[in-house]
Amino acid sequence: MAVTNLDGEYDLILYGLGVMGENFIRNFARNGYRVIGVNRTVAVTEKFAAQVAEEDIARQVGTAETLVEACQHLKSPGGAVLAMIKANDPVIEPWGGIDDLFFRGSIARYGEQEQKDVPPLVDLVPEGTVIIDAANSHPRSTRQRCAEFARRNILFIGTGVSGGSEGALKGPCIMPGGSKEAYAPVSQMLESAAAQVDGSCCTYIGDNEAGHFVKNVHNGIEYGIMQAIAEAYYALAHLLDLAPADIQPIFAEMTAGRHGGYLMEISTLILGMVDSESGKPMLDVILDRAGQKGTGKWTSQIAFDLGVPVPTVAAALQARIMSAYKPEREAAAQKLAGRLAGRFAAEDRERLIEATADALYGTMVAAYAQGFWLMREASLADPEDSNGSYDFTLQLDEIARIWKGGCIIRSQLLDPIREAHQEDPDLHNIMLAPQFSRTLEDEQFQTNWRWWVRTMAGLGLPRDAMGASLLFFDTYRTARLPANMIQAQRDCFGEHGFERVDKDGKGFHLSPAG
Repeated sequence: MAVTNLDGEYDLILYGLGVMGENFIRNFARNGYRVIGVNRTVAVTEKFAAQVAEEDIARQVGTAETLVEACQHLKSPGGAVLAMIKANDPVIEPWGGIDDLFFRGSIARYGEQEQKDVPPLVDLVPEGTVIIDAANSHPRSTRQRCAEFARRNILFIGTGVSGGSEGALKGPCIMPGGSKEAYAPVSQMLESAAAQVDGSCCTYIGDNEAGHFVKNVHNGIEYGIMQAIAEAYYALAHLLDLAPADIQPIFAEMTAGRHGGYLMEISTLILGMVDSESGKPMLDVILDRAGQKGTGKWTSQIAFDLGVPVPTVAAALQARIMSAYKPEREAAAQKLAGRLAGRFAAEDRERLIEATADALYGTMVAAYAQGFWLMREASLADPEDSNGSYDFTLQLDEIARIWKGGCIIRSQLLDPIREAHQEDPDLHNIMLAPQFSRTLEDEQFQTNWRWWVRTMAGLGLPRDAMGASLLFFDTYRTARLPANMIQAQRDCFGEHGFERVDKDGKGFHLSPAG
């Protein structure tokens, strides 16, 4: 069948027909917008065209071989082009395929050998078009693109999207950043396509790279919570000798309470899954090697540049990195004795279940605390500072609100987080808010969390996120840390100077006599 089947004007071109892209088109069409689907590999477009022709939204959706044909049918002014293709890591590759698409030109692939050159998008779009980068782009890349599009007088927004393929279809969380002028023409379209919880789960995030910055932080929090849930499952399985199906009701009870959220929901579901080929629990046949797409790494790097502690996120990232070394770990398991078998008492079963729940909740709070702290510091950063060159202001209570629907980290904790920021817009850390401090300073809660981490350490079991989060809590609440020794050491070997507790200034030095 012919791929180009356009008729009249369209509101949106969506470039990138992966599962999320295809579902996003269906979402926009269901909300009354006319959309053109385009993909670099034309066979993918052709397949999508055949599928959508049988659906009730067929009259709302067109397809084109290239952006050349698609842009000729784009509404002007007020039309938009949304790119959903893989972003590059600017640390490794300063220029990527999405930049070629926008500024240098791309290709359309028809087969093994045949391809067609396509001019850059900036030369194709009608005047007044809004270009939307909906990839998982690094904020640094988005900042550069904002500047380049502004130089060309073209409207552009860097937009984070969270929710996976299901969210794209039913309503994701959408985090657009850039100029308000660029957001205005597409605000109604994006807000109608987003999840609807206490209003649209899409709002204008802020200037420049704000949208992609917030999406990166979202993914960092996601890393931390995912790792913590995995550690909770692992502890119950190994210490209580429980099958995944036996752990499922324990998780279900937590999910019904204050732990509730999307990640807990899907984890509870996974625990009950059975492999159709072997008949074994699905978790028992899945290899223990987790992948990553880079956003957890970026969040950690950004936090280090801004000088914000994110140990839960960093520990989760390190755990994924370590998981990739499967052969090395198997070899080490044969040579390095670790776990002290038989040391866990059967009578501690109920205590372990209770402590696991408290340790998991504490870690969830810590992950959100680190993410919101990072966003706060980015808002306060000096745009001229090489370590924190961000130029936007984030409304943290609104971010908590839109994260309540569509996105991967939607959870019960977001209502009290939003409430805490509304009550105190200058809140430094959500752990200080009464919504969380009452629980965190409870003696039994802390005893359980500490006992869980101590038990895992004593038996040599994973505790990456749970342990790092407890350390984060303890370090944050410690008025005087051993950093005085570090100041002295630095001055001793490098004459860096130090500060005193009883005088102002930084230029003090150790005496020659030490």
